[in-house]
Amino acid sequence: MAARFMIMPARRCRNFVLLLMLIQIMFGLLHSVQDWQTIYEEENLEMERQLKLINKPPIKSFKTDYGDILDCIDIYKQHAFDHPLLKGHKVQMEPKNIPKWMMEGESPRLLPNNIKCPPGSVLIKRTTKQDLIMAKQMNHPTSSRFRTTDGAAASSFSYATVRYRKHNFGATTTMNVWAPSTLSTQSSMSSIWIENGPNEDLNIIEAGWAVNRMLYSDNYTRLFAFWSGGHKTRGCFNYLCPGFVQVHREISLGLVLNQISVYSGVQRDIQIGILRDGEWWLKYFNQFIGYWPQKLFFYMYGGATNVMWGGHVFSPINQPSPAMGSGHFPKDGLQNKSAYFKDTQMWDNVHLIYPQPDQLVASSSRPDCYEAMLTPGVAPNPMDFFYGGPGQCSL
Repeated sequence: MAARFMIMPARRCRNFVLLLMLIQIMFGLLHSVQDWQTIYEEENLEMERQLKLINKPPIKSFKTDYGDILDCIDIYKQHAFDHPLLKGHKVQMEPKNIPKWMMEGESPRLLPNNIKCPPGSVLIKRTTKQDLIMAKQMNHPTSSRFRTTDGAAASSFSYATVRYRKHNFGATTTMNVWAPSTLSTQSSMSSIWIENGPNEDLNIIEAGWAVNRMLYSDNYTRLFAFWSGGHKTRGCFNYLCPGFVQVHREISLGLVLNQISVYSGVQRDIQIGILRDGEWWLKYFNQFIGYWPQKLFFYMYGGATNVMWGGHVFSPINQPSPAMGSGHFPKDGLQNKSAYFKDTQMWDNVHLIYPQPDQLVASSSRPDCYEAMLTPGVAPNPMDFFYGGPGQCSL
């Protein structure tokens, strides 16, 4: 009986300790949930604050067939002028010194005829909360990952590009448009990229098309632009931060490009240009959409030192990488099969000039995944560039 009398309290003690531990775990979980709710509410309030700052009160709004909201914003009230360097900036409606013939003709419409903003306003795709959430996950290079393949940069990023290393004031190009398949944590882009400055603090302007599931939740191919003024900033897509001055009433960054090339079929092209004329202008076909004021950049006042064009993809580590371009290697077929850049010309501040073959270097960070190939072009264009591949590699 004595032995039994001593064992019972020990069992009860263990049960009591377990009960206390269970209560502590429950309280801990409760506090964790409360902490998570607090963090969520704080982040939600912060995103609401950002959206109010980015999305100015519209004069008029439209909804596209793809679910995007497009706003007509007073040209002097757009988000660009929230940048401290652009206080009092006077809008320049078109380039002053670029030849008028570059603005002649017609460009394909991206939107129905009824979507057009009234004079004095500009068309800007409305930023959503989802855009902000996705943008936080986007790991776009602000130091040139085309110059290095070491460290974390190389582990999530791959490219197939051609580089022009002579001094310039921008470039123009024609590229065919594709819709490569991507997962929700990936992106596949094709663009022209202008840069100057040291590798760790680059000034960058980039524009082209992208299927960017890290920025948008859909799988559409969209017109995009990216810039970074250096000073170790993350850089910025489209209108997510102040800087890009929109001047066009019918074309907005972020619009869906619904004319897609068909493998072994019809090819759909867009023409993109980034040209310095006092400011750094973005050109779509013969239309100047807007510009990045020169004062945003520390190293690009006297022009740029590099131009690159081609494809690049992002994918989480150890996840099969997405397709680039058409999803096929150039060696498997060029015309009507591979992604390309044609009629690429450099802007020397007065003329458009074709780069010579010995001034171009094609390269791929992962030739087993993506290929880069220069081929003779049709005169007077000396070279065309074909690129792409199926991916499915661990980057």
